[in-house]
Amino acid sequence: MACGSVLFFTSLNLLQRIVAVESKNPRAMAVVFNFIAAVIALLIFFTMGSFRDFTLSTSPKAWLALVVASFCYAMFERGRFVASKLLDASVLTTVMNISVLVAFISAIFLYSEPLTSHKLLGGILIITALVIVSLNNNKTKTKKSSAKGIAIAVLISIMLGLGWALDKLGAQSFNAETYSIFIWTVPVIFIYFPRVKFSAIKSELKIASWRVFALAGLNVVGYLLQLKALETAEATRVIPIVQTSTLFTVLMGILFLKERQHILRKIIAGVTAIAGVYFLI
Repeated sequence: MACGSVLFFTSLNLLQRIVAVESKNPRAMAVVFNFIAAVIALLIFFTMGSFRDFTLSTSPKAWLALVVASFCYAMFERGRFVASKLLDASVLTTVMNISVLVAFISAIFLYSEPLTSHKLLGGILIITALVIVSLNNNKTKTKKSSAKGIAIAVLISIMLGLGWALDKLGAQSFNAETYSIFIWTVPVIFIYFPRVKFSAIKSELKIASWRVFALAGLNVVGYLLQLKALETAEATRVIPIVQTSTLFTVLMGILFLKERQHILRKIIAGVTAIAGVYFLI
């Protein structure tokens, strides 16, 4: 399940960059993306017969985790297209490895998972990769844009990591399919308010066209596979495996998106990040 998730998330990371660059209003794009993703999640839920296994938890802790996770994912979604617009796909995915570190630290407290020397080394390597990819030799306006992109990427990575940390509890308390429905529908409320003009939403849908549907589909399926893996495996194993999509995105970004500035640095950062993920397993 986790390996299948890697394939979907790698494709997602590449297509996300293309859509984000053309976006005029990233938050409106986030509304469009998440609404479509919610619809796709519902379609999968019913067409695959998952509704037969629909279950609601009676634990207040599970519902609290669901609300907090929904908020974290909403904050991530509000910033993902902004970060994607400002940063190369290879840079963004490398920076977002910090989410793995956040998820691990959170898992230690939530699930009493042990803190080992391997995990500490993994965390140091991920931070090192973040520093490497944050370096910018340009003294132009691009430097400011990149600095802003890095800052946003770090912030949404923290939100994503917190959401990931709560996913295991949610998947086990509800089941993967039911939890997925909530996680795709509830955040739309947080993303939309205080308000996004309908004209902006319509414009973004027109700009993205079929690609936003493909983007949402990749994310929904990849995330569902990740949740299915979390139902039976430890979070400390599933999340790092899923994050190997980082290295593939760095390489594919260089090959297909022509992101060839600072190639050696990107490859070193990507490999360093993956090495960090390896030690976190």
